Amino acid sequence: MQVNLDDLMGFGEVCEMTGKTKGYIQEYMRRGTFPEPIKRLSCSPLWLREQIQDWIDTPRPRGRKPKTDLE
Repeated sequence: MQVNLDDLMGFGEVCEMTGKTKGYIQEYMRRGTFPEPIKRLSCSPLWLREQIQDWIDTPRPRGRKPKTDLE
């Protein structure tokens, strides 16, 4: 796969593009609701600009999910 280096993004670029903090992005990664990076380096994961733009363009429900009663 040929990748244009200008299309690679680390946390700094992702935060700037999304307007979200690194903590927010990490939480959504932990929940599995953020795109999987194409590569994980020791300093930062890397995404393609297209992955992040797709995530931004995808509608997501707002607010918290209602808690379910497990009893």
